[in-house]
Amino acid sequence: MRLNHPVLAVVGYKASGKTTIIERLVPELIKEGFTVATIKHISHQDFSIDREGSDTWRHSRVGANPVIAFSNNEVSVIIKAANLPLESISRLIPEFGANLLILEGFSSIVLNDEDVGKIICVKSKKEYMEFKESAKGEVIAFCSFQNLGEPVLNIDREFKILVNKTLNFIMKRIRILEILNSLAGLNCGKCGRKSCKELAEEIYNGTASPEECVVLKVKSKLGTKIIVEGREVPIQPFVSELVRKTVLGMISSLKKVHIKGNEKVYIKISK
Repeated sequence: MRLNHPVLAVVGYKASGKTTIIERLVPELIKEGFTVATIKHISHQDFSIDREGSDTWRHSRVGANPVIAFSNNEVSVIIKAANLPLESISRLIPEFGANLLILEGFSSIVLNDEDVGKIICVKSKKEYMEFKESAKGEVIAFCSFQNLGEPVLNIDREFKILVNKTLNFIMKRIRILEILNSLAGLNCGKCGRKSCKELAEEIYNGTASPEECVVLKVKSKLGTKIIVEGREVPIQPFVSELVRKTVLGMISSLKKVHIKGNEKVYIKISK
């Protein structure tokens, strides 16, 4: 999942305490200045939050999508979509003013997602071992309402530890995302890493530097700059030269245009 804000998930089997964790955790994060959005996975087949026969249901029935219910104290957005990717929903979060997303459930998705921090609720040592084997990426903590001993936190006695671990994960992710957004974002591999994310994590850990991003390093030497909607698009030297020569070649074929090769050329494309 491509992320622009920290995302963590509270996962576990039914009746393991997931909702209770979120109830207790959200106020603590708000105290720290975060604006929190949550997404709850509902597994019931054909579930709809809309009520059959209501005005919004009638709007949806004739094809309106999304349908927005607006009142003095609440706005509800109802989107009809089958198997909408979680990433698509996640992209909407900043639009609602939130800078942190907490998921409840979605085990089949998030357990394999290394970018999502995981708080895993368990009811037994057996469940702990199952999730320990299957979870990839950073596990913020294992926790339980049972006294299972280390490394499983007791939710009642050690909740403050859980809060601190969560805050540490969030601050780490914020910094890594800041670094990642400062890199070229091409995943070109010229720095010797598989992705820009991998380089960003190494920069965060102090084992690499931003200068190792080859695309950014040669940026000032490129003869071409591409700007789309006010945002510069990172390009590699090969692409830079390809665009430069192609554009200059086409322009030089125009009447009354004489190109030496070192001109500054501006092309504006509008609707």
